[in-house]
Order: sequence, then C-alpha cells, then structure tokens
Amino acid sequence: MLNVLEQAACAVEQKNWSLLNQCLQQLPVKRNSAGAPGGEQQALPDINLLLTLALEILETGDFHQRWEVAKVFPRLGSFAIAPLVAILADEAEEDRELRWFAARILGDFHNPEAIAALVDVLKTNHSEDLTAMAAAALASLGASSKNATAFRLAIDALTDMLERDETRSLAVKALSHIRHSETITPLLSVIRDKEVAVRTTAIEALASFHDDRIPPVLLDALKDTAAPVRREATIGLGFRAQLQEELELVAQLTKQLWDLNLEVCHAAAIALGRMGTDAAADALFAVLRKGTAPLSLQVQIVRSLGWIETPKALIYLQKAIAQRNRSPVSKKDGSNGRRGDGESFSTTFTASPLSLVTASSSRPMPNNPGDIDLVCQEIIAVLGRVEKPDVVRLAAKILLDGLNSNYPTIQHPRLKQALATSLGHLKDPAAIDSLIQMLADGDEGVKWHAIAALKKFSGVAPKLEALVANHNLTPALKQGIAIALENLRF
Repeated sequence: MLNVLEQAACAVEQKNWSLLNQCLQQLPVKRNSAGAPGGEQQALPDINLLLTLALEILETGDFHQRWEVAKVFPRLGSFAIAPLVAILADEAEEDRELRWFAARILGDFHNPEAIAALVDVLKTNHSEDLTAMAAAALASLGASSKNATAFRLAIDALTDMLERDETRSLAVKALSHIRHSETITPLLSVIRDKEVAVRTTAIEALASFHDDRIPPVLLDALKDTAAPVRREATIGLGFRAQLQEELELVAQLTKQLWDLNLEVCHAAAIALGRMGTDAAADALFAVLRKGTAPLSLQVQIVRSLGWIETPKALIYLQKAIAQRNRSPVSKKDGSNGRRGDGESFSTTFTASPLSLVTASSSRPMPNNPGDIDLVCQEIIAVLGRVEKPDVVRLAAKILLDGLNSNYPTIQHPRLKQALATSLGHLKDPAAIDSLIQMLADGDEGVKWHAIAALKKFSGVAPKLEALVANHNLTPALKQGIAIALENLRF
C-alpha cells in the first residue's frame, strides 16, 4: 500500500491525473461504518490523504478524469460529504462542470446532509444542468437508499417543493424517478396542475404503479386537454390488460384511437394490441379499413393486429391486403397516406373525428409501379412472425393466397422477397411448391430469398432433383432449381 501511495504522490507532483486515478482505485478503504469509532479513527490518515488526492483530480482534471474519480468518493464515507457540499454551494465557482459532478457524487451518499445540499440547489440555483443533476441525484438517492431516515427526508423535501411554482416541475421529475409507493400520494396532488409538463410527468410515473388509486386517475386523464397527458394515460392503461373487463378498456382505448393527435392514436393502437382480444382487433381494423389514417398509424395497427395473433386478427390482415388492391386513389390521397409522423388527424385530413368516420373509404395505393405499399409490406412481415401453433397455418395460407391472387402491390420485388422470407419463418410445408415457383422469378433477389426460405424445410432437395427431370419446365425455372440445388448442398 505504501508503494501505491508513493506513486500517487509522484502523480500529483507531475499532475498526471490518469495515473493518480489508477492509484486511488487500488487503495483499499476499510471502515466499520461512516463516523463509527474505532475502525474509522484508525483509517483517518489514509482517508484524509485519499480525499485530498481525489479532490485534486475533481477540481483540476478533465471530464473523463472527473468521471473516474467520482467512483472513489463513496468509498470514503461521510468524510467526503463536507467538501462536496462546499463545492456545490459555492455560487462563485465558475466551473459549472465541477459543481455538476459534486451534485452527482452526493447522490451516492445516504446522508441527510447530502440531501439537504441537493434540495438547496433545487430551491436556489438557476442553472438548468445543475438543477437537473440535483433532481436526478435526489431521485437516485431515494430509490436506492438503505437509510430510512434519509429516504423519508428526500420524499418530504420533494413533496414540500411541489407546493411552490418555481420548484414544482423539478420536484415532480425527481419523484417520478424514485418509483417507490411513497411517491404516489405527492404525485396524485399534481395530476390537475396548470402546467402540462407537470401533469404529464405525474401521470407517466403513476402509471408504473399497481395501486387501486391509479386506474381511475388514468381513465380521467384520457379526457385531458393536453395530448401528452392523454398519451401517457393511454400507455399506462395498455399495461392493465387484466382490468380490461372491469374498466371497459377496449371501449376507452378505441376513443383514443380516433384522437386528433397522432401520438395518442399510436399509443392507443399499441395499447389495444396488448389487450389481445378480438374486440380490440375489431377496433383496430375499423381504422385500417377506412384507409384514411396516416401511414405510420396504419403500420402500427398492422403490428398490433399481429400481436393479438387470433384467427380473427389475422383474417383482418388478409382483408386489409385485399382492400389495398381494390381501387387506386388520387395522387393527393396517396400522399396523405404517407404523412403523419408527429401530425394530428386534424392537420392531415379533417377537423373532427366525426368527419374521419364518414371519410372516403378509398385505399391508399402506390402511385406508380416503382412505389412500395408499406402497409402490405408490414402485413407480410407481421404474418411471418406468427408463433402460436394454431394460427401458423392460417398465416401461411393468407400469404400464399396473396401471392397466388396476383395482387398488384405484391408484385413488387421487395414485397415478394419479404413474402418468401415470411413463408420460410413459418415453415408450413404447404408453402414449398409456391417457393419453388418463385425460383423462376425475373428478379434475382426474389430467387435468393426463395432459396433461403427453402433451406428451412427438410426434404426439399429430393423434390427439386425430381423436378429437374421434368421436360415441361420453363428455362427460367430449370435454372432457378439448378441454383437452388447447388446452394442446398451446403
């Protein structure tokens, strides 16, 4: 240990902070507990030296060196708190990064003095970075503290800060990170705050708790005038599928599916997918069938129907493919089908949900043969991810029916490639013949995707070898089979 201390002293003289950091990491600090008599007193000289060296790096090192030495301070116990508090409280200190690190390190101490210093920063400091770190440090301290007194002090201090406009937002953020049932009551006190950000943060945090007080709050928040609040409430209810009958969640979430804000609609689509019922599938398909929703929402609805994974949900996906191949729409409507990220229905289509319900039922289609129908592409991918044994065959049948129906959208090479991949994932033997026919496709990518899919089936090579002897095969299919046989041998 003496040798390490000597190296540390040399590192200080040379201002070699990286070497000093390495030395500090090697030095053991063993105490009974912070402030305990006996063992701590015996280690005092070493602790003081370590603290002096660690502070030297913290005050003069670069960001990386400060980051590394921050790991040393918690090992020093209560001795390190006073100088860190002094750094944090020094408003004349021009090095904002130094104070930021002091706040971060204090968050690792389970000590009332550290908490008081962090709370004081939130109350008095105007630096956004510093107050944010103090709030995060308090949250970290409360969540992991083994000291009941320190934990209670942190909660009480943050609850007190909720009563003042200037500190309410930071206090809510800190409480939202603690994720302890003790924070439910103070968070409930701000669910009707005038600030949207405060309400949003409170609802998001409350939604993570399984407490009988929370579901009614989330249901009420669905009617909030602010879209971010409605979105968080929708997300929270999506994780309560076990309460869907009691709370009539499918009906509640269906309303959000037609919200004027697209992010709320997305959250509702995801939440309905988590319900996993045919009733939820009905609500999702009602929007998809209209064909007027922004493209991103249609894609999410397809994914949600795939999560439900019931026969009815899959049949809805089949219907969606058929409808999208029925009648093209104007260029203007087609472009609308591709808008929507971050937009609301009101800015993209109409001014009210009612007009959405009565909107034209035309289907967004590609405007020229080179376009890809992204909704059909997603349907193909989703069907290929089906895992429930009782619906795998149905998924494969839907894909094969789409391929054999010669739908215009599915003739795009990339969609045929996706279809081959999905059939390979499903491994339904009924797909083998269709995959063999795809070996004759004029697109090289389709051929190779078909070969990759065929590799997932057993007994394909003998079948291909038997087909080679058939003189009625087209040259393209013969060539494709030859290539497939060559690759199946490896």
